[in-house]
Amino acid sequence: MPTIQDGRNAIEQGNPQQARLIFEAILQENKRNEEAWLGLAEVLTDNEDKRICYENALKINKNNRAAREGLRNLEPQANPFVQALQPVKEESEDDEFDDDFDEADETMVTNRPAIDFEADTGTGPATPVLVALGLALSVVVFALGSGVVYMLLSSLAGG
Repeated sequence: MPTIQDGRNAIEQGNPQQARLIFEAILQENKRNEEAWLGLAEVLTDNEDKRICYENALKINKNNRAAREGLRNLEPQANPFVQALQPVKEESEDDEFDDDFDEADETMVTNRPAIDFEADTGTGPATPVLVALGLALSVVVFALGSGVVYMLLSSLAGG
């Protein structure tokens, strides 16, 4: 039976395919091995597969920092300008994951929350207001810049 260390050694030797086979073999024997889930996530290339591995590790141990960090790294990076306009939302660690390991057939159950793209939380400024503000500022800056350029050209022309 291969060990977690065998998988880590394969990674260090630059052989992710062998490491993947080792971690999968370990998980065939024990689906509740959180280190094997983390190792498998490390060698997989598909982000959705990685997400499932990290979620499974968290279902085994909801305090696993490596799994939480792995999930956080999979999240798309927000535009800092848009992020600055949005209010800070506090998250409860206990709300994000729950134990739903199905002992009957020893498979992991993944529950992914539905994303409601049309929900308006009312917590930030409305998009039309931001667009109007941006346009107004653009017009003011353009007008001021044009006036300065006109005055410079006039003075250079001797007028």
